[in-house]
Amino acid sequence: MKEKARFLENNGSRLHRRRFFTLAGAAAGAVTQFGPSPVSAQCAASTAIGERSCDVVIIGAGLSGLVAATQLKQQGVDVIVLEARKRVGGRLLTVFPIPSMPNVFIDHGGQWISPHQDHLMALANKLNVLMFQTPVADNSLNIDFHNGTISRYNPKIEPYPPYWTQPDRKGAEDGVKALKMMYDDVPLAAPWAAPHADQWDDKTLVGWLAANVTSELARALLLRGVTGVFNSSPGPLSLLAALFVAKSAQDLIRHFDPTGPDMRFIGGAQQIPIKLAQGLSGRVITGAYVYGIEHSTDGVTAYASGLTVQARRAIITLPPALACRIRYDPPLPAARDHLTESTPMGWVIKVHCIYSTRFWRQDNLSGTVASDTGAIRVVVDNSPPPGPPEPPGILVAFIEGEEARRLAPLPKSERQKEVLKELGTYFGDLGPQAANPKLYLEKNWGDDAFARGAYGGYWTQGLWTTYGPELRAPIDSLHWAGTETSPDWNGKMEGAVQSGLNAAAEVLAAL
Repeated sequence: MKEKARFLENNGSRLHRRRFFTLAGAAAGAVTQFGPSPVSAQCAASTAIGERSCDVVIIGAGLSGLVAATQLKQQGVDVIVLEARKRVGGRLLTVFPIPSMPNVFIDHGGQWISPHQDHLMALANKLNVLMFQTPVADNSLNIDFHNGTISRYNPKIEPYPPYWTQPDRKGAEDGVKALKMMYDDVPLAAPWAAPHADQWDDKTLVGWLAANVTSELARALLLRGVTGVFNSSPGPLSLLAALFVAKSAQDLIRHFDPTGPDMRFIGGAQQIPIKLAQGLSGRVITGAYVYGIEHSTDGVTAYASGLTVQARRAIITLPPALACRIRYDPPLPAARDHLTESTPMGWVIKVHCIYSTRFWRQDNLSGTVASDTGAIRVVVDNSPPPGPPEPPGILVAFIEGEEARRLAPLPKSERQKEVLKELGTYFGDLGPQAANPKLYLEKNWGDDAFARGAYGGYWTQGLWTTYGPELRAPIDSLHWAGTETSPDWNGKMEGAVQSGLNAAAEVLAAL
């Protein structure tokens, strides 16, 4: 490709002046297929070749990029969004319809909206994406699998499984209080500026729990409750990073003192980015893998296969681990490179098992399972909204962290065998039904070339205090977005929306 050769030949050269081109090649409109099955009949996305110009080019058509583009367009700014995938949505991925089940959907990516996620709620309402609460009876029972023994209990009556002792419960409650006291001192916009930042960043969350919480059961509960979406990390989360994440995404509050039920989107969460893309009137270009960016204080040029886009500013919305794979000319400052190269992604394989009915209701079970061993340690009822007609039953299970890395190289059939065997064990007398779904579906986010993991990037020991200020700092004409950059609700869909709004405001101030 000529533009690729030019970029490589001129590596090290600066963009000294703004160059505005009209489209020199043919542009072909395309109806994009979103995910393994079509979620929408049409979307205003296209493929293109040639040279284009705009005010702002946005790299990535996930929630943050599309929210930023929508905000800028509303202010009269000409935008182009470049997306490497042949779909929009990033880490949101809805499969609809399910084969042989025309009215059923599943979300392989982000799916839940929690109380106080006001920006996401407002966006969904504006786009007319409706929500529902997964039906669970008030007196239903959770399943707990511990040391090979199954327990069933009602979490609304008794928040802990029956084998928990009073010292276990006190350990969890005291641990929550201690962590809350610490994270109250963490400023979300600059966690590296916390009074004890250096001390906390030098420790791991696991190390702090081992030193301060004597109950093994309480430590395990706090680890999941504090780390939230980052509990699948392949390395040690620093204590400072854990405090930031817990405060940002309100995981401690939501886990131990629920403020209300989580909701889901009727028809799937990916509808939101699809509808945002439709509102951008052809400004979203899919199948456009950006491999190089030339930048200066005067402007930016983004290079994709068959396409070059010139702009005054750029917003890069990729996770840090992927943003560093773009070749920048001139190279980014070393501190920014070190930050992105040191921010790994967690690893999750999300599994859906679809059944004819919600069979677990026969035994008054909620469908929720927690286990301390095995490939799947979290299971939740993920069934569609109630009928008529009566919808099928769906269980979603999560293979995370070490187990995801262990099972990812295996054939799907072997993973399926292991998952279904464990479901059969967890559900006891109903095990034969649990182990024989009508359909088994999975999404391995670690092997996704344009995600490389889930749920998000995270911060190991020393990273926040060494490179934290580089995360959101603009460089020349480059700005950064994505849920990993959001002070509030970091790692969540709400964080992605807020980061898009923040980046749009930053760019408007700079134009």
